[in-house]
Amino acid sequence: MRRILLICAALLSFLGAGARERIHVITDRSSYIAGDLVYCSLFCVDENGRQSGFSAVSYLELISTDGTVAEAKVGLFQGRGAGSFRIPMSAPTGNYALVAYTAGSAASREDARVLAVFNTTSAARVKDGVQIVPDNEFVPQTTKDVVDEGGLTLSLPARMRQGREAVLLLGSQDVGADVSVSVYHEDGLAPSDGKSLKAFLGGGPAMPGPRQGEYEGEIVYASVEGLDLDQVQDTLGTGMVTAFLSSAGAPSNVYVGRNMADGHIQFVTGNIYGNRELVCEVVSMDGKTCHINLSSPFVHPDSGVLPPLKLSSRQRSALVSRKASLQAWTAGQMDTLSRFLPKREDLLLEGQKVIRYHLDDYTRFPSVREICVEFVKELQFTRRGGKWQIRMLASDATDYHSFMQGNVLVMMDGVVLTDHSMLADFDAMLLEDIDIYTRSIVMGGVPFSGMVNFISKKNYVTALHFPSNVRVVDFLGVSYPVAYTGDVPVAGAEDLRQVLYWHPALEIAGGGQVRIPLTAPSYSGRFRVVAEGWKADGTPVRAEYTFEVE
Repeated sequence: MRRILLICAALLSFLGAGARERIHVITDRSSYIAGDLVYCSLFCVDENGRQSGFSAVSYLELISTDGTVAEAKVGLFQGRGAGSFRIPMSAPTGNYALVAYTAGSAASREDARVLAVFNTTSAARVKDGVQIVPDNEFVPQTTKDVVDEGGLTLSLPARMRQGREAVLLLGSQDVGADVSVSVYHEDGLAPSDGKSLKAFLGGGPAMPGPRQGEYEGEIVYASVEGLDLDQVQDTLGTGMVTAFLSSAGAPSNVYVGRNMADGHIQFVTGNIYGNRELVCEVVSMDGKTCHINLSSPFVHPDSGVLPPLKLSSRQRSALVSRKASLQAWTAGQMDTLSRFLPKREDLLLEGQKVIRYHLDDYTRFPSVREICVEFVKELQFTRRGGKWQIRMLASDATDYHSFMQGNVLVMMDGVVLTDHSMLADFDAMLLEDIDIYTRSIVMGGVPFSGMVNFISKKNYVTALHFPSNVRVVDFLGVSYPVAYTGDVPVAGAEDLRQVLYWHPALEIAGGGQVRIPLTAPSYSGRFRVVAEGWKADGTPVRAEYTFEVE
């Protein structure tokens, strides 16, 4: 299955290397303070303005005239994506452009969303990005009401009591719709930039990007130090370098990279979710010491001309409330109330039958090599070239059993170990399970006759002493798609939520309604509901509504 997907991905990437896409980003609100979490909903379209299913990952950058302050990756599936990122506490006060692009499409400043950021703990400001307004001239930056379009309906009481519950009814009059929904406190700090999906679809053409398209997932590029890629042969005799990329705790996040004509190595992933520590290894050739350096996929575009952020002492009370809300959110770990949405799954182990040894069910022996001798019949340690190597037992149609001499992919806690000697004398008391996959798999064009994952009790793989050709690096993975569906803090705590509800991809049946329970916070103010997206026929839809909490 994975081989078929890789072949299809390579073919489609070749055919669609010049695929042009544009991305419209909707955020839960338009103004934030440094340290806030930004929720995002993405709509990806092709050069004809239709929903694009080509790219599997997009890249977001929050930039000002001073440069990029935050980066994020968001997975895409059939033209839709959802994720979040946090604004650094060090971000200076000012207006920022949130730019989104794919590997096959260039970053477009014209499609960017303008976000206002206020730093309540520092006097740092974006260079030439703030306009000080006298108190007697400052006007609260309220969002202009827009005309509803596309047949969405919103129903909610115009007034709510603090702490009371109500139901928001969101419907689509004719055909079904896919929309993002945000309910947030409108405190006048900054207006929305007013860019709607309809206006976006009427924009200019997309421009091709600098890299090949990423159909299956992010393609991670790496350079190799200490090795001339043009003058080596790997152990398979193909004239290609073999390199591994793996992540502790995730046996599906293992990838084999091959060298390219430009001297780089590429790993075609199925999207690696979350921020992780990745273990990167180049198979050592002729005893030479070499290692991998991962390349950044972000292009750091210019922000263009941004309007200055208006700043006045009349905003003080709103900023104090925002800061208190963020502190309450962090102290109460309210971000745990966000709910994970379905994400694009990696297919490496799909349908693979696993043989699991739960070691507490067996007599314990001191080393991994001994337990393989005593009761793990599928594995065998043997000497080869003066080093231990793990072989795997296989059987044919006549039920003849033999140990395979081919490549066995050996891992501990999801991390590839090419030197099996690291496992031979490893303390077996630290292991919990052994998962064995006896079917052949192909990754990055390299065949493996089977796979085994030794699972330790507390990710002890990180304590192993790796050889010099291995690097452990921090990796920014694809953001998990999340929704905040209005759960309130624990009973008795003051409810200072600024966002009452966020869903990046809510499906509404044609002619039907979705019931959204809302709970008002513990303070008074004006709140805005914004629902925006497109119908099943591609028509943009949008509806807004304001209500008061008393």
